[in-house]
Amino acid sequence: MRSRTRLLGLLCALPLASAGCKDEAPEDLIRSETTTEALVFVKTRATETLNRNWEEGNLYKLSPISPEGRVTPLTDFVGASISDPCVSFDGKRILFSMRPEGGQTRNIWEIGADGSGLRQVTRGGGHDFDPLYLPDGRILFTSSRAGEMDEYNHAPAEHLYTCGADGGEVERISFNQSDDFDPVLLPTGRILYTRWEHFGTMNRFPLFETNPDGTGTFHSFGPHERNFFHPQPTPDGRIIAIESTEVNGDHGPVAMLRPERGPADPAASGHDAHWNVLTAQIDPGGAPWDHGVFKYPHPLGRGKYVVSYSLPAASEEEVDYGLYTFTADILEGEAGAADRFEIRSLTFLYDDPEMNEYDAQLIAPRTKPPVIPSSVNRAVDHGEFLAQDVFNRGTEDGQERPLRGEDPIERIAVMIARPTGVGEMNDISANEFEKRAFLGYAPVESDGSFRIRVPADTPLAFATLDEQGRGFVVKRTWIYVRPGEEFNRCTGCHEDRVEGGLHPTNPNPLAALRSATDLNVRPENATVINFRDDIGPIVEAKCASCHHETYVDRDSTLADGTVVAVTDTIPPPAELDLTAVPDTLDRMGRVFPRAYVSLSGESERMEEQVVVPAFPRRSRLIDAVLGLGAADVPHPGGESILNDAEKELFNLWVLLGAQYR
Repeated sequence: MRSRTRLLGLLCALPLASAGCKDEAPEDLIRSETTTEALVFVKTRATETLNRNWEEGNLYKLSPISPEGRVTPLTDFVGASISDPCVSFDGKRILFSMRPEGGQTRNIWEIGADGSGLRQVTRGGGHDFDPLYLPDGRILFTSSRAGEMDEYNHAPAEHLYTCGADGGEVERISFNQSDDFDPVLLPTGRILYTRWEHFGTMNRFPLFETNPDGTGTFHSFGPHERNFFHPQPTPDGRIIAIESTEVNGDHGPVAMLRPERGPADPAASGHDAHWNVLTAQIDPGGAPWDHGVFKYPHPLGRGKYVVSYSLPAASEEEVDYGLYTFTADILEGEAGAADRFEIRSLTFLYDDPEMNEYDAQLIAPRTKPPVIPSSVNRAVDHGEFLAQDVFNRGTEDGQERPLRGEDPIERIAVMIARPTGVGEMNDISANEFEKRAFLGYAPVESDGSFRIRVPADTPLAFATLDEQGRGFVVKRTWIYVRPGEEFNRCTGCHEDRVEGGLHPTNPNPLAALRSATDLNVRPENATVINFRDDIGPIVEAKCASCHHETYVDRDSTLADGTVVAVTDTIPPPAELDLTAVPDTLDRMGRVFPRAYVSLSGESERMEEQVVVPAFPRRSRLIDAVLGLGAADVPHPGGESILNDAEKELFNLWVLLGAQYR
């Protein structure tokens, strides 16, 4: 057990930037402010990651906010798992997530700030987390009740939902294919949250924004190489969060984000211009944490914050999160440089060495943001996207950049997600891509704009196509529209979005004057193109007769003059065995036909990739099929030559991720 004296001694030794160390929080932190008399927090035995904590815990109150403050339980359940407190605007009630002892589901509950009036808000469905009070009296929360699995772990995926104050009128408002979590209400009335984006080999956790009805969903902050968790708006209009480079790790250093300098996507002018890491010694890449690690920063007012912090730990099992306070001071930058933030007075507040303390926040009245009226039109089943300029894009995401006047872009291909359900077999693919379907093509105007009508509440992506119909730039973010929504914030494809907001290169697009291309196809009627049903039969009929191993018997003379019969194995052409013989992957031990393994199996690990899933222009298979690049003529030839429809199938199969089924 670690005593408070040992905690303070180790804390004083930490080389945090400009950190001070005191025996007590200064004057009860903010004793003179009547609105900051108490904190609510979660105390639990387990560590948690991305809402994955099922161990016993309860809500506690600390009053006053001081190391000498009194800690009392707000809930006193045995065997219940509790997380995610949220204080009401008047400071009198608290929402939280709980699975009662013996319960099968986790739901949203409410209790008075004095521990009275416990009631259950949501019921049934999947597991509910992250409740928020909305200004119009409704409640927002995250839930896995849709029964969809995320695209990485195939664990239940959480999405954003709203309901009435009584738990009725539940409505899903986000349609990502992996988790949406950690929502927080912004002063504007919009919702900021962490979004898990796993599109093939891309795996990141940027911050997104949306309206409370799910309209206007758009990337808010975060480059490709950094993740941000537990965001909270600060009184000066910035965002404080936890920075990380881990896929499933929401712990790391504290960072102050600068949304006024752009969304850091890309962070073209360097990280310091877009965010400051306040605790630079903390490793964002996971254990061991030689200088400790942080979670859940929350503003207290006057530049002061409360945070969950663990002293140095060698592994996740060794962390012991307690509550600490700190001040984030603004340091004036040199001429022409941005001001910086640094932590001062990191101070011990409370720790039970047998438990972890998480997600502390004020029990106090706060300003209610404005109500954003819903614009969802429930009388229709579609929405529209207007993109201004496909030539307006940066290159920081590793994809090519089509040049206006040199690279004709005349159409796009639109695809939708096919969610994986509970209990579905994990034989979707041998690579990192999940199930997708082809919705259709849409024309691109001469100025680079396009307009499409698509099914509402359906995750979709698109790719600009070159003259051969190959994907030039592939959008690797799932986007969607709510019923009746007309989304027109796309000024480009991964365009440079910097200080001052979006910089449109085509503010009056031709597509705005045209009717939208109608791709409002019901998701279940979209075209599925996979190896099992579409590509495999073509390969079997036109490729396998040549692409297989052959065996030649011959005599061989040994050193002693003995003649023996041996069999030589001649590898298939281009080292591609395209037979249907079952083959087992090294990865996860799944079995696929050898033809599929040769073309796409574990393709990200192959030294010579024949197929680069989602990128036909980088795939040698497509060059061979179309007779491009090193392939002088289309392959196969002769009587096995592919017709135009078959060539298109191969092209779209790769674009959709080269999936097996």
